[in-house]
Amino acid sequence: MKKFLYKKTYFKSRIIIELIFLIFIFCNFSNISKFNNNNNKKKDINIAICTMGRMENLYIKEFIEYYCKMEIDHIFIFNDNELYEESIYNEIDKKYQKKVSVYDTKLYHINNQIDALSKCYKDNNDKFDWFLMIDMDEFLFIVGDTLKNYLNDKRFYKCDFIKIHWVLPTDNELLYYDQRPLFERFRPPYLKSEFIKTIIRGNISDLKYWVHSPYFSPKRNRTCNNIGKRIYYKEMNFETIKPINIKKSFIIHFMFKSTEEFIYKLKRGYRNWLGNLSQTNLINKIKLYFRINKATFKKIKFIEEELNLNLSDFIAGINKKGNIKII
Repeated sequence: MKKFLYKKTYFKSRIIIELIFLIFIFCNFSNISKFNNNNNKKKDINIAICTMGRMENLYIKEFIEYYCKMEIDHIFIFNDNELYEESIYNEIDKKYQKKVSVYDTKLYHINNQIDALSKCYKDNNDKFDWFLMIDMDEFLFIVGDTLKNYLNDKRFYKCDFIKIHWVLPTDNELLYYDQRPLFERFRPPYLKSEFIKTIIRGNISDLKYWVHSPYFSPKRNRTCNNIGKRIYYKEMNFETIKPINIKKSFIIHFMFKSTEEFIYKLKRGYRNWLGNLSQTNLINKIKLYFRINKATFKKIKFIEEELNLNLSDFIAGINKKGNIKII
């Protein structure tokens, strides 16, 4: 009888010990799971845009709406218009006004795009996790994801700069401007470009910006491509990177739009271009235009008349495919 009671007591004790052990394991597993879930939870990040524009009223609404829908937290616009030229303030929709700050370059004595973008970052780098430095004719596109999810990807955790390649729409054979949205007027396919713009992490001290990229130090700053792969100093410069990678993201750069708008862009210039371009520079920009867009007699004559140039060599060089042999 005593032996039976001993066995029974032993059996109960063993069950209790095993239950306590299981409870201990379960509790610790739950804590570990919570810890891992907290570590894996994506951070809520803030993203800002820094941009500079001149005479952009035709497209500023489309630009702001596109990026606000993309969940950009704030847009800093450096307005390079002369005081007597068009005002952009009435073009900003009321529902977006809290997300947009406008700085008139004349009041801040800003002479060029480099100064504007550098000031934008310096004044705000502690308020945002990432900065996108672009022009008003550039539209970032993320493939199959949102921008915040994209930048929250663990592949970018150690990246300071993310280089995003351009793609270039053609003029779609449009000679004149019309009021349709850009994405309706200029549809794919787009041409790939080795030129880049940069997404920059916040809180980098002493950062100075070039038009396409920051001045970087190979020892201090880690530069990545659009899938988080590190790019080394010897593989890049301030404007271009090879190989071209548009797998996860790219910037659609509406560089030319219609022929009429291309001419308008050359005429308006920027203040840092001193409002005019030499004839050599004009010819080089026209050559670039016809590297991307088909050459026609109508386009060349239109450009020739509007800019008061002699483009007879261009007309003589057109072949049946719309290419110009002299370029």
